[in-house]
Amino acid sequence: MITTPIQLRFNDIDIQGHMYNGQYQHIFDLGKNEYFERILGIEQMDGAQTVVTASSTTNFYVPVGMKDRIVIRTGIERVGTKSFTVFQEMIDLDTDTVKADSRTVLVGWNAVTKESFAIPDAWREKIAREERFPR
Repeated sequence: MITTPIQLRFNDIDIQGHMYNGQYQHIFDLGKNEYFERILGIEQMDGAQTVVTASSTTNFYVPVGMKDRIVIRTGIERVGTKSFTVFQEMIDLDTDTVKADSRTVLVGWNAVTKESFAIPDAWREKIAREERFPR
C-alpha cells in the first residue's frame, strides 16, 4: 500500500464548503496513477497494455473541507486472471479519520485490438511484493 499526499484546490470545494462528490474519484485516480508509476513502473500506459474500469464504488463518511490535509492510501487487494481490485482510503492527516474509501476493478485492456488480456506476470510479481501476497 502506498500513500499519496493531495493538495486540495479551490475548485475541489463546492458552495457548501466541502469537496464536491464528483471530485473524489479524480483524487482517487491520482493515487492509482502513483501506484502504477511507483510499484508497476508504468509512467504512461500505451495502447497495447492499459486498463479500463469495470466497476467502481465510493463510500463517503465525513466531508472534506478546504483546509483538511488529506492523503490517499492505495493498495491492490485482489488479482484475478484479467483484472485486479484496487482499494483506496482518503485519510485526514490531522485526525487519522477515513473521510471516504473506494474500490475499483480494473481490467487489462488492449486499446489497439479492443480485447482484454491476462494481467502480466511482471505486474503480478510487483503487486505481490508490495502487498505481500503469496506467490
